[in-house]
Amino acid sequence: MEKKLADKDSVLEFSEKLGRNIVKGKKLGDHGKNTYGKLKQLIRKGNTKEALKLVDYLHMEGKGLHDLYCDWTYADMDYVAEKFGEEEVYHMLRNAQSVLAKVFYGRIPKLSVEETVVFFAEAMRAHRTGPKEKGDFLLREEDDRYVMEFDPCGSGGRMRRVGEVDQTPPRTGPPFNLGRTKKPYLWTWGKAGVPYYCAHCCVWHEIMAIEAKGYPTKITEYSDDPNVPCVWLFYKKPELVPEKYFKRIGMKKDPSRFK
Repeated sequence: MEKKLADKDSVLEFSEKLGRNIVKGKKLGDHGKNTYGKLKQLIRKGNTKEALKLVDYLHMEGKGLHDLYCDWTYADMDYVAEKFGEEEVYHMLRNAQSVLAKVFYGRIPKLSVEETVVFFAEAMRAHRTGPKEKGDFLLREEDDRYVMEFDPCGSGGRMRRVGEVDQTPPRTGPPFNLGRTKKPYLWTWGKAGVPYYCAHCCVWHEIMAIEAKGYPTKITEYSDDPNVPCVWLFYKKPELVPEKYFKRIGMKKDPSRFK
């Protein structure tokens, strides 16, 4: 028999232990029903007040699992670096990309530059990028490229700062103390002190993309200062990508390979 829960008009109730709202239900089984369905039901009933509350809640509902998987990934990378040497992180990332290319990243080669920008914009909105982790970022077009600016990005950027929403400390400091490269590598843009997690942008979208098609999918302007926004560059044509972005990762710009 289902245990009855508090029956109130509000869709949400505040949890003192969690310090935020949680969905409540008239009966225990209601907690197994998806929140999107509850939201649609409120909209159909014209209950705008409760629907708007639930929209805000959806943001928090997804935060825990999103952050868990990002932090989990970083923790695993840190373990690999400590156990087998940080150079092994590079090989770990290459292996991960080969798996992801079968589904998520396998779609990218079929897209135009403009479609690629839209594709990554969608991903970064879902990635909880920007102030208050709401998915906002700056996107602008320049003569030769498209520019995305994240302040911060939803994973590496968030993990390098004090959390705006939950006030958790940076993952690179205590009590987490997750690792950063001890010396410069080509797979960290020739920089030392790069969080292992952040290196995937260099490996996947620059090094491995150049290996596959001759030019990067996107370029990351990584800053040593965690308070500086992270910037992505999408050049409209491969021949417009400056030589310096190839050299910094130990590669050569070869227009004969552009495809």
